[in-house]
Amino acid sequence: METPSPEEARAALDQLSADESAVRYPPLPRWFFLAQAALVAGICLAQLLPRSDARNAMFGAAVVAVVLGGRYWFHRPQVAWVAPSARDMFPFLAALLAVAVACLVVDATTGAEWIWIAGAVVAAGIVLFTGHAYRRAHGDAA
Repeated sequence: METPSPEEARAALDQLSADESAVRYPPLPRWFFLAQAALVAGICLAQLLPRSDARNAMFGAAVVAVVLGGRYWFHRPQVAWVAPSARDMFPFLAALLAVAVACLVVDATTGAEWIWIAGAVVAAGIVLFTGHAYRRAHGDAA
């Protein structure tokens, strides 16, 4: 068995890294991020509904978002349950959580329910911005 040269070993490692990235970060269509942005905005806007309706609307939107994400990102044809990078997802999730917490605090302390409309716009913007950056980095699926 022949020992590979340092250049061949480096090329093999680069190829393995590219393959891992292609599986972990598939090209996703623009509509995926538009749909996720609408669902996240819907979760925020559900806070304007009566409490029992808000809970049902939030649950429904969250289920659709999880199923959509699972189908197009985590469990797509020829790929079984990709392990997402927590380091990559943390800033996105932290930003969405910060918007939700800010809206909760403002609504609870001032009673200004309109804050959920602003929160929906900001949260949807975060999803769209992240989607744009993702598609620029990992490609666009048709």
